[in-house]
Amino acid sequence: MTPRVLVVDDHEDARELLSVIIGSNGYDVATAANGREAVAEAQRARPDVIIMDLFMPEMDGYEAARVLKGIPALASVPILAYTARSSPSDMDGGLFVACCIKPCPPGDLLGTLSQILGGSPLQDRV
Repeated sequence: MTPRVLVVDDHEDARELLSVIIGSNGYDVATAANGREAVAEAQRARPDVIIMDLFMPEMDGYEAARVLKGIPALASVPILAYTARSSPSDMDGGLFVACCIKPCPPGDLLGTLSQILGGSPLQDRV
């Protein structure tokens, strides 16, 4: 089964770039433009992992992660913080399993995804 990744970022170009990188490496990709969309899309798409920008309008990544963790069917979905303005020490109360700082080299992002998914046998083609 192909792992499904939900990419959440308010910048369209960032969503598209991540979708291309992740999708071309064997993952199924869904996207959302803010935290509210992320919650709705996660309920619909049932991702295996979520890549979450932290600073977005309408509902930021921290609040979206708290909402997602409160939904029983999604509580165990790992969330990867993806941000330019934070660091791993800023991760809020265990909501995030890891953090990638923008700009994150594609190989690093894909390696982190593989680790989160338990060493998925996908090949990096970047």
